[in-house]
Amino acid sequence: MKKFIITAGLAGTLLFASQADAATYTVKSGDVLWKIAYDNNTSASQIIEWNGLTSAMIYPGQVLKVSQDLTNSKYTVKAGDTIYIISQKYNTTITAILAINAQITNPNNLYIGQVINVPSTSQTVPVQETTGQDIINSGKKYIGAGYLYGASTTRADVFDCSSFIKRVYEEHGIYLPRTSQEQANAGTSVPFSQARVGDIVSYDTNFDGTIDHAGLFVDPNTILHSSSSKGVDYSNTTYYWKDRMVKVTRIIK
Repeated sequence: MKKFIITAGLAGTLLFASQADAATYTVKSGDVLWKIAYDNNTSASQIIEWNGLTSAMIYPGQVLKVSQDLTNSKYTVKAGDTIYIISQKYNTTITAILAINAQITNPNNLYIGQVINVPSTSQTVPVQETTGQDIINSGKKYIGAGYLYGASTTRADVFDCSSFIKRVYEEHGIYLPRTSQEQANAGTSVPFSQARVGDIVSYDTNFDGTIDHAGLFVDPNTILHSSSSKGVDYSNTTYYWKDRMVKVTRIIK
């Protein structure tokens, strides 16, 4: 399903701004294109396209465009806002917002009154709408990956519970906090009876009042997660997990 961005007539706290140049990055010794793309919330193929490159070969001192030329507008952060919520309000993506806001070093730390750039264009641009099933489909390809507590978010061979969830959401341009406790508070809390595919289900495995595990809701009896016993796999929630569930968090509206 596709929807279209038509930005004429945006009102409220969104104010028109002048044409903004695309962000650039100067290549350093040891840099590789995929890492530059990752650090700038884009893809290597996009950087190649924006810079007219014929391959992924780069050299020190080379200046690369790492975001698209867009007409930017200004948005003032309000209580309850997150980068994801703002992107949904204006039919854009988290990646597009971060690409034109170099001052945002941590996407999870916005403050009320902060003024950020929001991409806009007079043209109609198709944006792919992510669904909960898309999240599960991304997660399924990692079934069989091992478990490692504190696994780096750059690794795809091993995960802990929250690095797995962070990884599959980021594949769709949705940047979540690192820990299961933070992820439980990153979206909208919904009753378990209203849980949908792709929602985050959080657990207190030790019954100590602290969320210490999370999985992706598949159906009322199933989650997809990375557990210490099986790594990435499905688990039945009828027994062990049922009594330990704390909340369900919806990230995708």
